[in-house]
Amino acid sequence: MIGKSRGAIRLLAISLVFIGAGFVGEGFVFGQDASPVKTLILPGESFLVNGRPAFILWPAEEKRRHPQPWVFYAPTLPAYPDSHEKWMHEQFLAAGVAVAGIDVGEAYGSPAGHAFFDALYRELTAQRGFADKPCLLGRSRGGLWVTSWASRNPEKVAGLAGIYPVFDLRTYPGLQRAAPAYGLSPAQLESQLQELNPISGIDKLALANVPVFIIHGDIDKVVPLRENSATLLEHYRRLERQDLVELIVPEGQGHNFWPGFFRCGELVDFTIRRAKQGAGDTDSPSRPASNTVTYKDLEYHRVDARSLLLDLYRPRTASSCVPVVVWVHGGGWKGGSKERCPAAWLAERGYAVASINYRLSQEAQWPAQIDDCRAAIRWLRANAEAYGLDDRNIAAWGGSAGGHLVALLGTQDVPAEESISSRVRAVCDWYGPTDLLTMPANVLGPGKTLADLAESNGAKLLGGTVRDRPELARNASALHHISPGDAPFLIMHGSNDAVVPLEQSQRFHEQLTKSGVASTFHIIEGAGHGGKEFQSADVRERVLDFFNLHLKTAE
Repeated sequence: MIGKSRGAIRLLAISLVFIGAGFVGEGFVFGQDASPVKTLILPGESFLVNGRPAFILWPAEEKRRHPQPWVFYAPTLPAYPDSHEKWMHEQFLAAGVAVAGIDVGEAYGSPAGHAFFDALYRELTAQRGFADKPCLLGRSRGGLWVTSWASRNPEKVAGLAGIYPVFDLRTYPGLQRAAPAYGLSPAQLESQLQELNPISGIDKLALANVPVFIIHGDIDKVVPLRENSATLLEHYRRLERQDLVELIVPEGQGHNFWPGFFRCGELVDFTIRRAKQGAGDTDSPSRPASNTVTYKDLEYHRVDARSLLLDLYRPRTASSCVPVVVWVHGGGWKGGSKERCPAAWLAERGYAVASINYRLSQEAQWPAQIDDCRAAIRWLRANAEAYGLDDRNIAAWGGSAGGHLVALLGTQDVPAEESISSRVRAVCDWYGPTDLLTMPANVLGPGKTLADLAESNGAKLLGGTVRDRPELARNASALHHISPGDAPFLIMHGSNDAVVPLEQSQRFHEQLTKSGVASTFHIIEGAGHGGKEFQSADVRERVLDFFNLHLKTAE
C-alpha cells in the first residue's frame, strides 16, 4: 500500500420545482403524485430539481448550523448512495455535515449535467442556508461528475474526495458511450477532449489550491489507477501542488466493495474537515499527512444481533504484508473501547495495529471476553490478504483488563474446534491481573464484606464471587495456564500500582521463566496503574524492540 469549449451544446434552461416532504427513516419519499422520488439510506429529504431526483441527508437537528457544512456527492443514480457507503455517510452526519446530490443521469461529466449541479447548488446555498463551499465526493463515475463541475467552479470547492474515481472518460465509459451525453459523435468528442474531458480541468483545481484525498486500488481494471487518480496527482505535481494531494493505494484491490474503501478513516476525516472549513470553521485546521491509514469499524464477529468491531491502522507506504499487533483495551472488563488506541503509533514503525472492542461484563460474562479476542485474531488471519497483513506474525498487547486478556491469549490453549488459529506469536502485558483468585478486590480482608466482593469487577466478570466460582476464576487466570511453548512475554508494571498489585506480574513472570517461556519483566519506577510514565520514549522503544525481535525476525 502506498500513500501517496463546451462544443455546440445548448444547455437546458433551469427551473426549479421542489416536490416532497420531510423524511424520517429509510424508505421512499413521495411527491405530490404519490410516486416515489428516491430511496434514502439515512434520514433526510428527497425532492425534484427540474424533474431530476435530488436529496439531502440531514444531521440531527441539534447538530445543524448556519451556514450548513455539506458534502456534494455523486453519483446520485437511483441506487446511490448505497448500503456500502452507509457507515461513511453516518460519520458525516454525526459530525454535523449534511450530504446532498442530484441525479443527472449518465451525463459522464458533460455540460448538460453541470446545469443540474448548478441548480441544486443555488437552491441549497441561496435558499437553505448551506455553505458556499462544499467538499465534493465522487465514487467511481461520480468522479467525472464532481471534477468536471469543480474545474468550472473552483471558487465554490472546499475540497475533492474520491473512491476509485473516474477522471478520464476515455477509460470509463469510453468515447463511444460518453459521446451521446455530450451531444457529439465519438469523433467529435475525441477532437474536443482537451476542453471537455474532466481530467483536462485538473490544472484549474491545482492552481486554485483545492486539496484532494483519494483511495484507489492498484489493480482496478474498470477505472485504471494510472490514467485516473495517479494522473491527477501528476497534474498537481507538475504545478508544484503535490502536497495538496493524498492518495492511498491499497494493494491487490480493484473496483469492488472492499470495506476498506468505504471505511477509510482518513478519507472521512478529510471530507468532514474540508466541509467544515468551507463553512468557515477555523477550528478544523488542515493536518499534515501521516504514514498511517485507518480502516474504521470493521465487523470481525457477530453474536446474535451484537456487531463486534475493530479499527485497523496500517502503514500507508508498506510494500508488503506487515505483522500485526492486536490492542485490547482496559476498563475493568466493564468499560473502555477501541477508540483513541494508544498502540496506533506502531503503524508508523511498520506494523498493522488492530484495536478491538469486546463484550463487556454487563453484556456477557466470562468467557465471552476471551472468545471475542480470539474471534478478532481469526478474522485478521482470514482477511490478511485483503488488508496486506502477515497472518503468521500476529501479537497481542493490552493494559489492565486488556493485559489480563492478552496474557490468556499467550498461555491458554486455543479451542480445539478452531479452523483458523487464534494463537499469537508474542504478548506485551501491561499491569494486567494474572490470578483472579488472589486479586485483593476478590478476597475477604479487614473491612471487606461478601457484599463488597459481589460488587467487584471480577465478580461482575464471572457472574459471581471468586469464593463462589473458584474454578471459573482459575480458568480466567493466565497464571494457571502457563506451559512450555507459550508465546514470549514482555511484562510492564508500575511500582506504585494501587489497583493491580505488582506481585501479580512478578509471580506471573517467575512462573513463565520457570516453565521455560521467554519473559522480560520491567518495573516502571514511580508509575501507578498506567499513566504518562507508560508513554515515555524509553517504554516505547522497549515495546518496539520486543515486537521487532519476535515478529520481524521470526521465520
